[in-house]
Amino acid sequence: MILEKNKATIRDLFNDISPRYDFLNHFLSLGMDSIWRKKLIGSMNVKQDESILDAACGTGDLSFLFLKKFGYLNPDLTGLDLSSGMLKLAQKRMENYQIRLVEGDVEDLSFESQSFNHVMIAFGIRNLENMNKGLRELNRVIKTGGSLNILEFSVPEKFLIKQLFPLYFNRILPVFGKMISGHRTAYSYLPESVNDFPDPGNFVQMLCQASFTDLRKKSLSGGICQLYQAVKI
Repeated sequence: MILEKNKATIRDLFNDISPRYDFLNHFLSLGMDSIWRKKLIGSMNVKQDESILDAACGTGDLSFLFLKKFGYLNPDLTGLDLSSGMLKLAQKRMENYQIRLVEGDVEDLSFESQSFNHVMIAFGIRNLENMNKGLRELNRVIKTGGSLNILEFSVPEKFLIKQLFPLYFNRILPVFGKMISGHRTAYSYLPESVNDFPDPGNFVQMLCQASFTDLRKKSLSGGICQLYQAVKI
């Protein structure tokens, strides 16, 4: 690892790059990140007045898209992130929407057990210091029968994409990320964190071990991104 993966390091990293985070996400993913988020939201079965947690919400991209689609259902939406810098940007983006923003740690949630009908998390699960602990905490705060919905990068398996992806992700992306963000290590950390993340089969097993059931996995864009969905037992 280029960066030691602990809470203080991750918090500082995302505080540092928060002003350029959204632009870099859209630019470096060629706009695909918004499409992937919309696929997650479109796959959720949300009902009137349900409670939703956007864990590791960052600047509120996912919450913003969620409320544009499901705002008419009057959801009780909470966004949580470790980075105060990210939350300040989320607050600005969401000033015309109904959302509660909380600074906090996915591995040690301050919410009562069975607080939410649905939890969603986009590109944040791999940044946890202790992923198993984080999954258990997410399970704890989801109501029985509620859903967990996760988007995360993965190393693609299709031949052509598998050949081109490492070149872009490990060589080109860190150079452009450093140039635009001005941060020396942030966009070297990104490919390292993706390479260290469990492969889809192993991550599904981790969800099972955290007492989730009805596990579903969908590959997006040739396996560059994975959509994981599960239900709390």
